[in-house]
Amino acid sequence: MEDNKFFRFVWRFNAIVIMATGLLAIAVLAFAAIEIVKSTTRERQEINIVNVNDDSSSSQEWELGNLREVDGTTYLMVPLYSDQSYTQSYYSKSTRSTRNYLFLDSETGKSKWLFAKNDYLIASDSLISETNDRANNRVESKPVIAVLYNLIKQDTNGDGRLTNNDSMTIAFTHPNGNDYQEVVSGVDRFLGYKVLNANSLLILYQRDGVSYSAKVSLDNFALSNEAELPKVGQP
Repeated sequence: MEDNKFFRFVWRFNAIVIMATGLLAIAVLAFAAIEIVKSTTRERQEINIVNVNDDSSSSQEWELGNLREVDGTTYLMVPLYSDQSYTQSYYSKSTRSTRNYLFLDSETGKSKWLFAKNDYLIASDSLISETNDRANNRVESKPVIAVLYNLIKQDTNGDGRLTNNDSMTIAFTHPNGNDYQEVVSGVDRFLGYKVLNANSLLILYQRDGVSYSAKVSLDNFALSNEAELPKVGQP
């Protein structure tokens, strides 16, 4: 008799454990399903992608970003962003990209756009100044002497978008946004720059799979001394 009571207790206990385990598994599966639905239906945001196809399912909004001071000058740079939204079958996507710059003189209030139209993607930009002085563990910023831009102007790979996968153009302006000059086009990858002195800049880049170095005059942005860099394994 006692044995029967014990076995009934064990059976009931096992039934409760099995039921609790089943309910927990159902709850976990339900939570996972909800998260998957959220993941596939939420808006996805990307940067530095501009859709150039004429797509009626997309919309575009324009927005000014936060200003940047151009050290050593009275000028401010204000980026213009485009926010393109696309409606897909089960989710929406938006892309945020820099398309232009407004240069504003904080003293006179005069302003000008870098480009007359907003057709390009500004993949990146750099404020060029002379090498910072490091004395007594202090770093003093130098006045900006030029602005470098990496631009995507055309959909060179034919995917209907302007992205970092397209060929790039390297361009410069003076700190006030004037004297825009393109120095190299058809660039696959920009490898960086080194300020040589107040009047000269060294840039490194890849074009058609070949790496190059060249000097850029910071007075008139003329390119000179372009030289192919040795390939891997070559002296």
